[in-house]
Amino acid sequence: MHRFIPAWSDFGGQRKNQTKISARLRFYLVLLCLVASAALARAPRAQAQPAPSGSGAARPPSSSEPTPFWANRGRWNFGFQLGYAVENAIPRNISHINLLIAQPQLGFIVRDFGRGPVRRFEILDEGILGNAVHPGGHLLGTSLLFRLDGKPYRRVMPFLDVGAGVLHTTLNTRAPELTGRLQFLPQAGLGIQYFFRPQRALVFEFRYVHTSNAGIEPPNEGFNASMLTIGFRWLQRPR
Repeated sequence: MHRFIPAWSDFGGQRKNQTKISARLRFYLVLLCLVASAALARAPRAQAQPAPSGSGAARPPSSSEPTPFWANRGRWNFGFQLGYAVENAIPRNISHINLLIAQPQLGFIVRDFGRGPVRRFEILDEGILGNAVHPGGHLLGTSLLFRLDGKPYRRVMPFLDVGAGVLHTTLNTRAPELTGRLQFLPQAGLGIQYFFRPQRALVFEFRYVHTSNAGIEPPNEGFNASMLTIGFRWLQRPR
């Protein structure tokens, strides 16, 4: 339509040009309305179209349906978290242990569920790289976690983590709760994933962690800690 603008601006009383332009404008407006009406009328019929008879396969979702924020291409995903853990008084707090931990993650999606309160089951391999802010000592280890992702609400997806880990630490030289450098970490946590962009999420979690040597070396006092983490999750975008 831009090619008609000069003719319109130079109208100068030329009634013949005005008539031609008005006619063409009306033609294009009517054509646009017809195309829009046809598109609107076609959409409900496409959604209501039944699956072919005799076919047991489910009809694939329409390409017009938006891809969920938490959809993933393939089964692998990645993440990274920073956590701060504080020893609590269950059963007692002797050394006032404070831990700062970095947690790189590699996730494997076992299965997605279309219905119910649980929408995804995952297995996570989580690294442990950290230090005891108090009373001192390094932390190096890994954890295996089972994650259940709940039903998403808009961009928020809750989850439950349950698992255990193995840890090499020098914290035992400064905290009488621990004996030996080899420790085990049964743990569980609740958290949420906030998808600020498709397949990109901020992760917030509260986790309860127990640390002890599982009776390998007496005495086996151990300690319990409450940990808060914040992190980032990266899913592979569907093609």
